[in-house]
Amino acid sequence: MLLFAIASIAAAQTPVDINLNRLAEAVNAINENQLPRAEELLNSVLATSPNDADALNLLGVVRAKQDRSGEAERLFRRALSSFPSHVSAHVNLAELLLSHNRSVEAMPILLRAHKLAPSRPEINLNLARLYAAKSNYSQAYEHLHLVPPDAFNDEYFILMMRTLVGLKRLEEVSELLRQFHSENAETQAEFATLLTRAGFHEDALNILNAASDTSASFPVLYALGMVNISLKHYDKAEEYLSSALRLKPDEVAVLLALAKLARVTGNIEKALSHLLQARRVAPDSPAVLYDFGVTALQMGLVLDALPVFARLHRDYPREPAYIYALAAAHWTKGEVAETSRLMNNYVALRPEASSGWYLLGAALLRQEKTSDAQKALQRSLSLKEDADTEYLLGASFEKVSNRSAAMDLFRKVLQLRPDHAAAHAALGALYREAGKYAEARLELERAIELDANDLRANYQLGLVYAKLGDIEAAQKMFDRADQLRKSQHEQERVILKLIDEPPPEP
Repeated sequence: MLLFAIASIAAAQTPVDINLNRLAEAVNAINENQLPRAEELLNSVLATSPNDADALNLLGVVRAKQDRSGEAERLFRRALSSFPSHVSAHVNLAELLLSHNRSVEAMPILLRAHKLAPSRPEINLNLARLYAAKSNYSQAYEHLHLVPPDAFNDEYFILMMRTLVGLKRLEEVSELLRQFHSENAETQAEFATLLTRAGFHEDALNILNAASDTSASFPVLYALGMVNISLKHYDKAEEYLSSALRLKPDEVAVLLALAKLARVTGNIEKALSHLLQARRVAPDSPAVLYDFGVTALQMGLVLDALPVFARLHRDYPREPAYIYALAAAHWTKGEVAETSRLMNNYVALRPEASSGWYLLGAALLRQEKTSDAQKALQRSLSLKEDADTEYLLGASFEKVSNRSAAMDLFRKVLQLRPDHAAAHAALGALYREAGKYAEARLELERAIELDANDLRANYQLGLVYAKLGDIEAAQKMFDRADQLRKSQHEQERVILKLIDEPPPEP
């Protein structure tokens, strides 16, 4: 709880000298944490001057220090009722409300305090913190610029760094970096993490390495892990994150970071193991549930991913990421009608997201709604050039026998991505239909070289070989196509039920 000088306000109220002396003594007592003595002095002032704003404010500070927040709030409000321009009472009341997560109530009080004392650092810092919490970085920036250099503290540096990142004013980060100083390991770690978001990876690493020389604390180890992930130093990242996890074995943020690291390095099973542990610690965390669902879906465990995404969508129905994830799970399960329904909702919320129009187009195409699919895919391409989207658009024209448009699109796909096996196969099939067997053979052989299990390429190449008179080679391709068709038809996905297991029989 903040405590401020009272002389100017007291002089304005023209109290008697004896009360002034008692108030000054009370301030000293509070500073020395002699709360009973301060309370005695303040009550003696209030006995003769029950509306003395300074005494009410200071007694509110005493009550706050005694964890009697209800009484403290009433005293601060009485002080303001007695003297509405009492800046310290404004600040103290706002601080009390903020300490109890009542930021909505604190904001207007701080704004009134700012009008009374626009240069007070603690007022501007508190306002900047509230604006930054609402991602209103422009307002936060204005208040932070009112803080003088001699009042720069740990909170200022973190708030200003977060604000500059939020505003993308990266040209000012270097100056802030030169000004930065802190002896607190947690502040150093958080500042370095924000530096990483701004792209200043090496500077972040320098801060953290210096911090680790004096303190191998959890915040420093965790931040070192995250910075090394950004730098793609995966071995070091795992070393630091594992050390952090040993200090806090149930820390969800570390488990999520280790899961991310495992996914990046291709160890999906290990990622899932970390996420299972995170779910045991924080079963209702949206971040944990989302990462678990994504990882399960990557592993083909659609029956595990689907209920997780359904729960997230139910709890947060307008969160686009959860809509997309649920749609992807339904798509994986082959439920294209539900996929398109969800993706229509998604693109309504995020009309500028090319990936949303792509998945919507894919689902519509699977339902033979070719015209609508083409519109969605063309919208996706207008937002971002992409080989897979071009391929699907080509497939849509192939479906309506517009071979010329389809061939042009498949050629464009291969210009963008020469290793696109499906485009080679589709173009080869169209060449075969046009009687261009030499061109068809080149495309189809390249498709199989890139993806030996492409059923269409194997079958179409058999047809081409037959037309070219190589019956033996044609038969081999037909036999291979039959094997692929049979394995795809008979293959059964084994779903390992990893969550929500029923309890054992008693």
